[in-house]
Amino acid sequence: MKQQEFLTDIEIVEKVRKGDKEAFSLIVERYQKGLINLLFPLMRNYEEAIELCQEVFLKVYSHLDQYDSNYKFSTWIYKIANNLAIDFLRKGTPKIDSIDEENENEEKKIEIESTELNPHECLEKKMVEEEILSAISSLEPLSRELIILRHIHFRSYEEMAKITNLPVGTVKNKIFRARRELMKKLEKIK
Repeated sequence: MKQQEFLTDIEIVEKVRKGDKEAFSLIVERYQKGLINLLFPLMRNYEEAIELCQEVFLKVYSHLDQYDSNYKFSTWIYKIANNLAIDFLRKGTPKIDSIDEENENEEKKIEIESTELNPHECLEKKMVEEEILSAISSLEPLSRELIILRHIHFRSYEEMAKITNLPVGTVKNKIFRARRELMKKLEKIK
């Protein structure tokens, strides 16, 4: 018998469908970090991203019988997250952080640790990453989402099309424009 961590998504889904509710924790462990990484830049608020991530898992669990195993589970769960994020953003104005104000959530920033870099190099790398994340966060929601799906989660254009309900050609066009806009923003920083 396979160890729990080596089960495929479809095998885990089947276990849950057969009544093994504990197996769902494997899905949570497998996707929680990625979903928060997707939702945080969209929401621009860490607590809201965590709450929405929990809603995603509740929705996935309650609709697991609707999952079609002919498709990748990751695409399905990211599509649910995308739809919930869009619904959330439609309900209210997303929080916009001013670059002039001191960041109250400083302790929530992701710190990059590396044994290969000296402290100065680590600081420079962190500053560049923060500038990139800030530039990504300043994009329009769809552009931000496409950049995150493509360059942080390494999704194919086809998966991105399924997640966003857009034609593949439109996704390619919008990601091209989003990259160009992102590059302009990053050029202003330097």
